[in-house]
Amino acid sequence: MWDFLKRIFSEKDGEVTVVVFDENEPDVSSTFKLKSFDVVKIVLTVTIISVALTIGIFFISPLNSIYQQRLDDNFRDEVIAINERVRALQDSLMAREVQLNDLKEFVRTVPDTTFDVENYSSGVSFFERENYYRAAPAFAYEMLTRDEIINATRAERTPDFPTSFPIEGALTQGFSTEIGHYGVDFAATENSEFRAVADGAVVNTNWTISYGYVIYVQHAGGIMSVYKHAANLFKEKGDYVLRGDVLGVVGDRGVLSTGSHLHIEIWKNGVPQNPMLYFN
Repeated sequence: MWDFLKRIFSEKDGEVTVVVFDENEPDVSSTFKLKSFDVVKIVLTVTIISVALTIGIFFISPLNSIYQQRLDDNFRDEVIAINERVRALQDSLMAREVQLNDLKEFVRTVPDTTFDVENYSSGVSFFERENYYRAAPAFAYEMLTRDEIINATRAERTPDFPTSFPIEGALTQGFSTEIGHYGVDFAATENSEFRAVADGAVVNTNWTISYGYVIYVQHAGGIMSVYKHAANLFKEKGDYVLRGDVLGVVGDRGVLSTGSHLHIEIWKNGVPQNPMLYFN
């Protein structure tokens, strides 16, 4: 076929005579004259007709609906993914706002951290301020760093503490103020139940991008336990819990999680504690 087309286009006049013989009747033959321009027209005509038929069949047949459905599915998946990201950002902003409000309330209400604005004025002279600070008592904790305050804290024995571990699992990371890890991690299988370490009340629950579901339980003596990287929670804000009550299940939740585990923190009077000092 290619040799035939080359022969047509190689002729100087662009015209060839084609003789067709019948195998059954060799004496009968047919003669055709072809020009290169005619061959081009035939090829273009066949191509246009083929493309038109293909497009017509695509729109008439069920293939069109399948294609449109696939486009709709992809668009819906993209919308769902965007919606999930927006919800995650909204939840993160809400959680940060709650934490900021809690911190503001804590700073405002705790006497040790209250700043006496009335006794400090830019209009007071240097000597008056110097006499004021000399007369004011100086507390030892005001001269300590954060790490010194944390490391100087010792766990006190109470009816609730020391207590048992909140979950059955292997300890994978300990308490460290140097790297800012104010808790301990217990590796556990997905959907393992974790329990309250002592009697108390749930003061807050939220979901964050970094830690997944988080639950805060306030205990007696100014002690609070915080549980992070939960896959689901069974308690809500305002619920009272007893030691051993199931608070939720753990999972690999949050961008700071490297596997299915529970992160637990113990805070006393706003100061992070080493949780291992509070466990049997």
